[in-house]
Amino acid sequence: MKNLKALIASTFIVLFTISSQAQIKNAVTSTVEINGNCGMCKKTIETAAYEPKIAKAEWDEDTHMAVLTFDANKTSEEAILKKIAQAGYDNQSFRAPDDVYAKLHECCRYDRAHTIATDDPIVHDQTGHQHHQDASNNQNNTVQNQQTQSSESNNQLDPVFKSYINLKNALLASDSKSAQSAAQTLKKSITSIDMSTLNTSVHELWMKVIRSLENETTAIEKATDLTKQRNSFMNLSNQIYSLAKVSKTTIPLYLQFCPMANAGKGAHWLSLEEEIKNPYYGSKMMTCGEVKEKI
Repeated sequence: MKNLKALIASTFIVLFTISSQAQIKNAVTSTVEINGNCGMCKKTIETAAYEPKIAKAEWDEDTHMAVLTFDANKTSEEAILKKIAQAGYDNQSFRAPDDVYAKLHECCRYDRAHTIATDDPIVHDQTGHQHHQDASNNQNNTVQNQQTQSSESNNQLDPVFKSYINLKNALLASDSKSAQSAAQTLKKSITSIDMSTLNTSVHELWMKVIRSLENETTAIEKATDLTKQRNSFMNLSNQIYSLAKVSKTTIPLYLQFCPMANAGKGAHWLSLEEEIKNPYYGSKMMTCGEVKEKI
């Protein structure tokens, strides 16, 4: 009987997760780093991120990485991470208020020495109002070290982003042969990455997406049909977007979205220009789409 109840509960959880993700329209996914320790942290983080039909998070307590899924028309990665910080959890964009962190359960008080803090952390004064506070000398040193590591990772990943843009331009021109060549170059850029130079958050994400990056570039390289190449490019773009966000690349990139692509489900891509030039349709619907985010 207990096993039956456990099976029913597990089935319900799986169905609920699939259902909640399906209900999120204009869904965008990104992978982010959020500090924490345990299952209790996981529950708090995911509860803070959750909005019915708008946003959800799945946090891994081993890697401290979370996959955010959200309606890009109603919220943003930044807004979700801010709510998570306000619940007590430092993340790659915001530092939690010290008083909120102090109230976390003892087992949930993660080591803040490894936090990724911005120059503009969220803190609260005694009245409960948010304000901005200068970081301490130790925090400044931590940020400077992280910026140095980030700069090193940018130098490593920039060839990947540039090769991706060349592939996007080939699909924009509806040139399948050029797309094959660009995919081959992109794959070489991916395999040439020296992972030892990547900082912790980028390295962890890289290990998660590298197989998908290699699979999609190989599929584009082997395909002669533009439709198949563009389908693989959709998945590839999602992974490249996640890397661009975590690595904080200095290359200016625009996340753009076409609602018509992917059989009307919509698809994203990255571009160096703010002007819409749609790689999923080329000259057929060159300007179909909109800018969702500037990285």
